[in-house]
Amino acid sequence: MIFFISPGTAFKEEIKMLKHHLKKFTEFKGKSKKDSGPSDLLVPIHLENYLHKQIKKHKNLKNYFHYLILKFQKRDLSSKFPDAAFRKTLYQSKNQQLIRYSFRPDYQDWYKAKFIGFYFSLSVCRLFSRLVDLDREEDLQIINLAEELIKLGKQKIHFHFYFKIFSNSKIISKKMLLGKNFELNSA
Repeated sequence: MIFFISPGTAFKEEIKMLKHHLKKFTEFKGKSKKDSGPSDLLVPIHLENYLHKQIKKHKNLKNYFHYLILKFQKRDLSSKFPDAAFRKTLYQSKNQQLIRYSFRPDYQDWYKAKFIGFYFSLSVCRLFSRLVDLDREEDLQIINLAEELIKLGKQKIHFHFYFKIFSNSKIISKKMLLGKNFELNSA
């Protein structure tokens, strides 16, 4: 007796097998374990001060790690890690002065970081260092923008009042008496 399987059925069976294999592959089946062991992150020394400020701001490294994963997971990071997809995994240089931070991350965050790192061919430590660096760059941009706005606010700005021809003549005469600048817009 010969059984024939349609191509659609074979494809569905293959998907089921892949899903089953993926469930076995994920260590904790996507669930966070409270007693998971500590993880270490190696961070370059030039990020140490900024990282300490962020750890204080977010109360601990676990919360800051979670914040970075959420902040950057929906962004297109391919421009930040160019031409890295599916190459040999890149680690941080041994010549760098690296500082070790131990913490117990939430498993879902660690899994997402490993997945993003796998996609961009980066170790989790290198990925974390780059995300901290990107976060620092964004903070610097915000600070620079705020300083520019403060400088702009301190300058004297001449205000021009624009009125249409059919505006109230009493308002126009008040502005003229007070010495305010205005222009008539005939358009």
